[in-house]
Amino acid sequence: MHQSPRYLSPWDANLESPTEKHPCHRLPLPPPTSPNKPPKKSPSKWKKGKLLGRGTFGHVYAGFNSENGTMCAVKEVKVITDDQTSKECLKQLNQEISLLSELSHPNIVQYYGSELGSDKLSVYLEYVSGGSVHKLLGEYGPFKEPVIRSYTRQILSGLAYLHARNTVHRDIKGANILVDPNGEIKLADFGMAKHMTSCSSMLSFKGSPYWMAPEVIMNAHGYSLAVDIWSLGCTVLEMATSKPPWSQYEGVAAIFKIANSKGFPEIPNNLSKDAQNFIKLCLQREPTARPTALQLLQHPFVQDQSMVEPTKFNLVDDRRRPSKGSWDEISLASSLPESPCWNSTHRSSYQTSY
Repeated sequence: MHQSPRYLSPWDANLESPTEKHPCHRLPLPPPTSPNKPPKKSPSKWKKGKLLGRGTFGHVYAGFNSENGTMCAVKEVKVITDDQTSKECLKQLNQEISLLSELSHPNIVQYYGSELGSDKLSVYLEYVSGGSVHKLLGEYGPFKEPVIRSYTRQILSGLAYLHARNTVHRDIKGANILVDPNGEIKLADFGMAKHMTSCSSMLSFKGSPYWMAPEVIMNAHGYSLAVDIWSLGCTVLEMATSKPPWSQYEGVAAIFKIANSKGFPEIPNNLSKDAQNFIKLCLQREPTARPTALQLLQHPFVQDQSMVEPTKFNLVDDRRRPSKGSWDEISLASSLPESPCWNSTHRSSYQTSY
């Protein structure tokens, strides 16, 4: 009896049975979809353009999608298996890919895809044409307070999203915060970022010294999500002065000063009381005394609605989102340090609802 040949789908040639009892996977797997994520761009559609910047581990180029006309940024690293620097770079890029592929938030740079060639790894990311906060400070000088307020609120929104997923960025600073032409902020460079398990803390010494929390420098008992809050305070000062705190010191002297200083770095007097208070809360030397990103979103410094548009997106995954009304039940009076703090009038007046 004649037996017609079995039809193999295009996916069959690339899928193997885990049990090896069947030669092929008979049904194609559905493409992954998410209502919050744009469809992934196929790397083969992207064409590399002009050089945008050079880093320690590779170059960043502009990219163009020849099929739909959209732009991207292409991170490109040479693959040299016997070179230690290249190995470290590839490790960080793979780490960045792993994290970014799971994230979708308006204040975090979007991951489009990646491609490993014979001699290089290319990572395709959202193109943010305005450049970094660090670059803008170099070109235009310190920001005025309304700009600092707007940028800080958006950074906090991205951090609240990350921290709700138990992920620490570890390298918050002006150079890793991108600005689009409309003033929208994107957290970038997740090569240092780590997902933290409930039973462990970070012990490695990575990041930029001037933005580094004391507990990271001391490296005695590991550290937590609170390191990003310290770095945020340093970044707010960077935006206000065009330089990070303790920048008058160099190398080992800077590290020693950050680790052992009893007081706060110099804070400009021209900043409002709310801005100064916000910075001091972020720069509490005891990590547990620092407010969380979610708590800081209720601080008067970032709650001036005449300067900042209301947040229109979820800060946390819907599965972890509190029930309606429960945002207002967060008690800042019991969870924030008593000094410095904002008073009870502020606490009752600046409630956030989502």
